[in-house]
Amino acid sequence: MKPINAITFSGFLLTAVAVYFLSYFPFIPAWPIFITWACFFHMDGGVNKNQAFYSVVLHIGLGAIASWISAILVLNNPFSGELASQLWVPILIAAVIAVLMRMSVLTQFSVTPAIIYGYASIWAFLSAPGLLNQDALLSLSFQNAIVAVGFCIVLGACCGYVNATMVAWLCGLRLSRVSKTPARLQNE
Repeated sequence: MKPINAITFSGFLLTAVAVYFLSYFPFIPAWPIFITWACFFHMDGGVNKNQAFYSVVLHIGLGAIASWISAILVLNNPFSGELASQLWVPILIAAVIAVLMRMSVLTQFSVTPAIIYGYASIWAFLSAPGLLNQDALLSLSFQNAIVAVGFCIVLGACCGYVNATMVAWLCGLRLSRVSKTPARLQNE
């Protein structure tokens, strides 16, 4: 099978299966799965699946953990006074983003956009009513952003891995037939 056909078919099939499966678990947000899945291929998942799996979980996971800690710090503003309270959130988030961007000098954290995807994923999750509170952020449930998004990050990386494996297998079917054809013709 041609690579573009293999990619199209496997993407269609696996997306349909994922969306169907997720319909039975409405507490699992689909979007972080698909963000991670796409990022898997951005990080060379089509070429080196094992490296991409590790990298995508590491990068997006780092951003998610930093964001979760930021959310807890936002809720525990140590400053009083109107100006200090107004500046706490923008300065805190800007400082965390700056540290995450600076980490790109380390080889294992060199893909800054993937880290920011993880950071943004937590805040997107927390934008749902009732989730940005101390009790939810510290619970061991899918109400906790790090539990829900963390689970989705691993699930998305697994989807990417399966997708890359399926594409390679589908492309290999074509290559097997082509490589056997000349040998068969030579033996006849």
